[in-house]
Amino acid sequence: MKPSAINRSRLRLTLLVVSLLCFILISIFLSRRSVHQLRGASASIYQDRLVPTAMIAQLTAQVYQKRLLLEAYEREKTKPALLESRLDGINRQADSLLTAFDQTKLTPQETDELKRLRKRLAVYNELEKAFISKLNDRSNAQEILFVGAGATAFNQLAQTLAELSALQLRVGEELLNESSGQTNYLYVLTALQIGLVLVIGVCLFWHRF
Repeated sequence: MKPSAINRSRLRLTLLVVSLLCFILISIFLSRRSVHQLRGASASIYQDRLVPTAMIAQLTAQVYQKRLLLEAYEREKTKPALLESRLDGINRQADSLLTAFDQTKLTPQETDELKRLRKRLAVYNELEKAFISKLNDRSNAQEILFVGAGATAFNQLAQTLAELSALQLRVGEELLNESSGQTNYLYVLTALQIGLVLVIGVCLFWHRF
C-alpha cells in the first residue's frame, strides 16, 4: 500500500476513534445527569411521599383518638378538665403535623386537599369545644358532637384524610414510574457505551492486522 494511502487510512481511523470517544464522553455525561435525576426522584419519594403519608396516618390516628376519648368520657365520666387537657395536647400535635406536612413538596391538588383538611379539622375542633362547654347538659352535649352536625363534621374529616392519603399514593406511583424511566434510560446509555468501546476495539484490531 502506498504511503499516502496508509496515511489516509490512519487519518480516517483516527477521526473515527475520536468521534467514537466523543460519543462515549457525551453518553457518560448523560449518564451522570440521569443518575443525579434518579437520586433526586428517590429522595423525593421518601421526603415528599413516604414521610407525608406517615404524617397522614398519624393525623388519622389522632382524630380517632380524640373521638374515642369523647366516647369514653360518656361512659366513664372523666373529669372535664382532664378531658380538655388531653384534647388540647392532641390538637397541638395535629397542628405540628399539618405544619410539617405543608412544608413538603405538594402538588396543586394536594395543596387544595390540605386547605380543605385544615378547614374541616377547625370545624370539628370548634364542635369539640362546644361539647365541652355544655358538659353539664349531657343530652345537649351529645346532640352537638355525636348527632347531626358533629357526626357530619367527623365523617367529612375522615373522608378528607382518606382522600389525601389516596392522593399521596397516586403521586408516589407517578414518581416511581419516572424513576423506572430514568433507570431504563441508564441501561440504554450503558449498552451504547459498551457498544462504542467494542467498535473502537474492532477498528484498532482491524487496522493492525
